[in-house]
Amino acid sequence: MPDHPFSSPLFGRRFTLGVLMASLAGCTPSAESPPAQEKAAPAPAPVIAAPATAATAAKAEDVVMAETAAAATALALSTVGIEANTAGVEARSTATLPPGGYDFMRILPLRAEKVPAPKGLHIVNMPAAVQLGKALFWDVQLGSDSQTACATCHFRGGADDRTMNTVNPGIDGIFASGGVTAAGQLFTPSNVTNNDRIGSQGAVRSTFIGINPDLTQSTDMCQVVSAFPWYTERRVGARNSPTMIGAVYFRELFWDGLATHVFNGRDPFGHLGNGNGPYTIENVALASQAVAPPVDDVEMTCTGRPFNGPNSIGTKMLPRAALRLQHVAANDSVLGPLANPSGTGLICDGVPCTYQELVLRAMGPTLANNAEAEFSLIYGEALYAYQATLIPDRTPLDKFLEGNLTALTLKQLHGFGVFLGPARCNTCHNGGLLSDASWRAYQVAGSLNADGGDQGFHNLGLRPPNEDPGRGRVGAQGVPVSISGSPFDLGAFKTPSLRNIKLTAPYFHQGGKATLNDVIDFYAQGGRDVPNPQTTSLLQPFTLTTDQRAALIDFLTNALTDCRVEKERAPFDHPELPLPNRASGLPAVGATGTGSCP
Repeated sequence: MPDHPFSSPLFGRRFTLGVLMASLAGCTPSAESPPAQEKAAPAPAPVIAAPATAATAAKAEDVVMAETAAAATALALSTVGIEANTAGVEARSTATLPPGGYDFMRILPLRAEKVPAPKGLHIVNMPAAVQLGKALFWDVQLGSDSQTACATCHFRGGADDRTMNTVNPGIDGIFASGGVTAAGQLFTPSNVTNNDRIGSQGAVRSTFIGINPDLTQSTDMCQVVSAFPWYTERRVGARNSPTMIGAVYFRELFWDGLATHVFNGRDPFGHLGNGNGPYTIENVALASQAVAPPVDDVEMTCTGRPFNGPNSIGTKMLPRAALRLQHVAANDSVLGPLANPSGTGLICDGVPCTYQELVLRAMGPTLANNAEAEFSLIYGEALYAYQATLIPDRTPLDKFLEGNLTALTLKQLHGFGVFLGPARCNTCHNGGLLSDASWRAYQVAGSLNADGGDQGFHNLGLRPPNEDPGRGRVGAQGVPVSISGSPFDLGAFKTPSLRNIKLTAPYFHQGGKATLNDVIDFYAQGGRDVPNPQTTSLLQPFTLTTDQRAALIDFLTNALTDCRVEKERAPFDHPELPLPNRASGLPAVGATGTGSCP
């Protein structure tokens, strides 16, 4: 095989394909190429940025990892020919490259992508806060109906696989997709070509009256309100539920980025004009996001239930036994030491753990003594602590980029080349998270994207912006969510991570594409199901051969799936979860999950 030189500003140094192919074959590499990994990969680095005292060592490690990833990426491009680099990367004009250029589009192992450390947390015991956050996330008592937890919309790869009662009829109120003609019917997975949305079901429309004082009863006192188009069926959200696994790497959360990286202790909106909270806790978008669903009357609650103060969510949860209605595995990676060996819930010092006790352990006595008035603050920080541990960094792609050049099959390697070359997926799906809405993208390329809109948000032409303005919406106080003010933010939505995409169908913010093949068809035509004037300039049509398409789907399906997520192994194990409108709920699963991983 000729020893073709490979050099590109995307990688920053020169590699030869002969050396790289020799590495793949297990031969001794030359000094020009980073050595193939001979030992097991080191334990994942903490997701939080390293302390200043370790900055030099961390930087050196990052350089080595980036160079190894560059070599591996060069090898992937070589599988579709050197011309793929010319046609797919270097030939992109600067006008269509995001700010930050080629470095912005690097693909990295997830553990090489750091996020800023949180500032201003009130947590005094982080392991206890993770326990509190996990219990709250999976506890169905949190919902007004005592059947809806945060996990109810985020249980399958962090998303929702239900098909019964999952259609939202859109702005016209007419159910007309997948065989559904009314609320409460079974959706047959298919592409949606109208204004219907495929979302997650939440609460029945009801008006809040009060918290039940009987601690053995967890259903709130509410009055059902039957109204078009749901009547007495559970209402369905107007956006597809994204996975929360790996979400700590996003700078802002929700499809429109409404949950800001500054948590004000009360609502998702930070201090950008729509928020109304007294705290400034930085770099914790997960906390901002967490406090929205429990008081959203479509998702989890009866209309009018407050988070804090008398007759609130805090009033309800604090004296109640944690996970009282659900089993917890004795070997749960977080809650196992507290699991009740002979029943449901958790045990603290020989008696059922109340949330008051768990708050005391995690937050200390000062906050615990005022927990009813500050429950949104406690809840947001605890869910941040738990969800920040859900790092899907052991995919075959991660192992490949860290130096194990046999972690991808030849077909997946070919698919990676298609991803980088003719399909140009890394224009937006880049970095370790495979999204340009990450902290890294903001740090590398700045606050604006190539169109002048907010970084990480793009209008793809899926639907008209009047159906859902996305990033171009206004917030609770009438202040625009868009930071740039660009018209390109109208109808723009956050670039999702592609990690574990095998598990998270349907796709896009409205759930409009049923399969990955459908997604590729959409992008191959240059997007634009609807010709919006705000559609991003980054979309360009492309053509794939049958083999290229099959390789790309193999790469997306298998190379990007963390087996621990699919097999529910630690840290992705969980308590028992009953699920409305699904043939079965989830049994409690401990650290060893439902099967082994390579």
